[in-house]
Amino acid sequence: MPKKLTIVSAVSLVLLIGVIALAVKLSEKKTPSGVPARISVYDKNAGTIFTPTYEDFLAGCVDGLLIKGVDFEPEALKAIAAAENTRIKYFLKIKSGFENLGADLSVNEYIPYSPKEPSEAAKAAAKDALKLELTFDGEPFNAPICKISTGRTDDCPPYSPSIGLPCDVDAPYYSGSTAATVEEVSAALGGTNMAFDGTEWFHDPVYGDNGTLLFIAFGNEKISGETLRTALGLRSTAISTEYTEDKFMFRCQGWGDNRGMSVYAANYLAQHGKTAEEILDIFYPNAKLKAAK
Repeated sequence: MPKKLTIVSAVSLVLLIGVIALAVKLSEKKTPSGVPARISVYDKNAGTIFTPTYEDFLAGCVDGLLIKGVDFEPEALKAIAAAENTRIKYFLKIKSGFENLGADLSVNEYIPYSPKEPSEAAKAAAKDALKLELTFDGEPFNAPICKISTGRTDDCPPYSPSIGLPCDVDAPYYSGSTAATVEEVSAALGGTNMAFDGTEWFHDPVYGDNGTLLFIAFGNEKISGETLRTALGLRSTAISTEYTEDKFMFRCQGWGDNRGMSVYAANYLAQHGKTAEEILDIFYPNAKLKAAK
């Protein structure tokens, strides 16, 4: 009996090695457009790793960037997919060690993947985007993308200049608010020994010309708008603060980090006759765009 168990264990080990070798071989295969046929992705929220095809993953990322209730034009979706493809290729290129628990990528705010089955429109856009190459100095780059700008994007050299986008001010979900208790704010910002006596903890905000919060005083400290956004999970850096009814109220305009391509503005441009290539040139004028072989 023990001998049989040993044989079974050996066979299982051989099969396991074969499965691992096959998975590695599949992950190394390249498509005609030069991207992996399949990639591994670490989902931080679920604590799991999944292995979609590259094209399905790109389509899921496109869906993750879209805005509920907005009908996106095919040319806008193609431009969004091309920019996101560039960003994914950049992260694949710079990965190192076990940064993503051994996976190729992690799903995060820079790669906002939708776990649902990709829409047909997103699949079509991903397929078209793989035929485009968007590069800076001959390499893929971290192409900045936001869902909705404040009405003017931040300057993001060397890829994207500041662009006035008045159409975004009329976008659905342009404004939003988040409430947080004193305890939640204290925990999010690393804890504080400041006594709370009903007065504002936040004061003396400094804003940029486009409405984004550059810095704000938190007690005796000065923190950036990006630090506040990240710590509290706010939707943008165009933040105003108020203490009311025993809670802090954080009101935001826009959606995302206010850099690069606004997906809402990309759709507005497509509705007014711009092609995907023209949209990409507007938002990334210093990048090179060419059809992949």
